[in-house]
Amino acid sequence: MKIGILIDELISGGFQKVALMEAKYLKKLGHDVSLVILHKIKIEGYIDLIKNNNINVIYISDRLPCYLKINFRFPFFAFFSFMHIFYPFFIYKYIRKNEFDIFITHGTYTAFSSIRIKKKIKIPYICFVHDPITYIINQKYKDKFLGNFSKLLTPIAKKLDKMIIKNATSVFAFPDMIDEMKKTYPDYPHYYEIFNGCESIDQDDVEYGKRNYCISVTKWDQGKNFELLIEIWKKLSNRIPLKVVGSFSPVKLEKDYRRKIKENSLSEYIEIIGKVSETELINYYKNAKFLIHPCREAFGMTILEASANGCPAIFTRNSGVARLYPKFIKTKLPNENDLMEYINIINYFIKVPEQEYRVLVNDYYKTAKENSWENHCKKINTLIQRL
Repeated sequence: MKIGILIDELISGGFQKVALMEAKYLKKLGHDVSLVILHKIKIEGYIDLIKNNNINVIYISDRLPCYLKINFRFPFFAFFSFMHIFYPFFIYKYIRKNEFDIFITHGTYTAFSSIRIKKKIKIPYICFVHDPITYIINQKYKDKFLGNFSKLLTPIAKKLDKMIIKNATSVFAFPDMIDEMKKTYPDYPHYYEIFNGCESIDQDDVEYGKRNYCISVTKWDQGKNFELLIEIWKKLSNRIPLKVVGSFSPVKLEKDYRRKIKENSLSEYIEIIGKVSETELINYYKNAKFLIHPCREAFGMTILEASANGCPAIFTRNSGVARLYPKFIKTKLPNENDLMEYINIINYFIKVPEQEYRVLVNDYYKTAKENSWENHCKKINTLIQRL
């Protein structure tokens, strides 16, 4: 089957990596797979993954005349851009005849283009909903400027979520997000639970003699709660060095974070690394004492990735990925935004005896090992075969 895995832009982010892994493993299952990107940007992520896995990439924007390539990000939104509402008017004209049998669409706003393609040239889509729009408005922006307009924006978001869902052949999502969507569209019959996967290192390569630092890894945007890390490190009595890894969107956010670190006299303890290659990221995972994630995530793929490389993680117990971990790990996790609970578990990780730490690392690793990209894609493949 000719599968197009559709994303909006190739930035270093969660669902972009999911799309790449699906392209890699669905290809291994015998499908003709292309990563289809709506809009090409100057600095892209995961180029090494694409080259190393020989993934075919199609940029729809390369097929457009210059006057249709215009794009800009809407003020106060982390990712919502002009192309998300502009491209659906004409994007279907630039999909070639018999080029695809089906799309797997990642990114909530990307689905607007999928809807139009389906209606105009009859190519169905499976929608992987990582974050419904309603969830984005009420969770990611609740403490930001847009949170002041949630009463106005939420009804609009619900209508858009319903439109995305009802036009999809099937909807994949994490269990918590399916619960969210059922509040808006309870009668839709084709919800399917799925979890992201990971690629685990060999057990023999797991490091137990860690270096004295921890890491925080994500695609840093307005909703990632960096301010909580500042507050934690201000109050920690034993300030283990923290390395902040990942790209920033918008780019100026990195400058803002550096300023906050300096203003709070934490430059000696918090270091911003920024964007790194996959090889570098794995080395950080392998050598860090633990990963700390400061916000709730619909899933939380970096948490699973860290575990897969022998790095235990501190994350909120209401993140979607928490469902995969055994109860004795979940009971140690902090509640969302609970400063003292974060501090207590950090102190536990710093002071835990060596043998107990080894057991902890192995328990995290075991959870990751059971959730591979291969199994993730086999589930998708089973659904595709039924269509």
